[in-house]
Amino acid sequence: MAQENPYPHLNENARALILQSDEQRIYAIRKGSWLGYADAKRVLARMEDLLAYPRITRMPNMLLVAPSYNGKTSILERFMELHQSDLDPTGEVTICPVVMVDAPNKPDIADFYARILDKLMAPYKPTASPSEKYSQIKRLFRQMDVRMLIIDEIHNLIAGSTNRQREFRNTLKSIGNETKVVMVAAGTEDAYNAFNTDPQMSSRFTPEELPLWKANNEFGGVLATLELRTPLKKPSNLKDPAAMLSIYNRSEGTLGDACDLVKELAIDAIRKKTEQITMDSINSLRWVPPSKRKQYKRPNPS
Repeated sequence: MAQENPYPHLNENARALILQSDEQRIYAIRKGSWLGYADAKRVLARMEDLLAYPRITRMPNMLLVAPSYNGKTSILERFMELHQSDLDPTGEVTICPVVMVDAPNKPDIADFYARILDKLMAPYKPTASPSEKYSQIKRLFRQMDVRMLIIDEIHNLIAGSTNRQREFRNTLKSIGNETKVVMVAAGTEDAYNAFNTDPQMSSRFTPEELPLWKANNEFGGVLATLELRTPLKKPSNLKDPAAMLSIYNRSEGTLGDACDLVKELAIDAIRKKTEQITMDSINSLRWVPPSKRKQYKRPNPS
């Protein structure tokens, strides 16, 4: 007779962790795992389509826009995991289909080129001119068969002067025109401002949005998935409307904050030996919502 599953609220991986030490479970909870929700799958599918695009005169590009901490970078990192560099055993040449960099804190072309070369692990002279670095990048893109360049935090573009912004946008155009790589630029809503002042840029980059979440069945489904993966010994029923709404309100509709809140609630349940997330714990856990973090001040010591 098959042994009854004592933890039907958990998936296989979480059940494998359930008898581990508290610290091991806490480590696993903090580590987290990929969440394949509908918008994430849609964006990944679009990126796969772009990666397979033939090299044509004007390559299609994508502008991924999302509020801060709403899953944008996680999607990009997931895509990178699916398309890692590969060493060609015949030619000893590293094949690198996708390169991902963060945009500089301001539109500095030399810094941008250096970041790309660093990701390609290519030696270069720090004193080299931007044109020298660009020539090296074009040569490496050909040798390594780079097909997509991902630029995260593209909203940093608006941190510079109008001239610097224009120069940086022209640099992106040149990379696209001369290397025939697809570009995926990603950032907060300010990314629209960075691109819309140039009609050519706004026409080259098709926008994809990750809006703030709503307190609906899809959000409840994400919480249910998180519960399946969280090694607590008792069910929490996070998709229950009351629990779901409380978590939604405290995270203010941001996916990253919702995930972090559930993690902290689960860790609190382990440490307090309750092994369950309850309405009381959701409402009482010390948690500073995203909208108040900029104004948050440490309380005066008593």
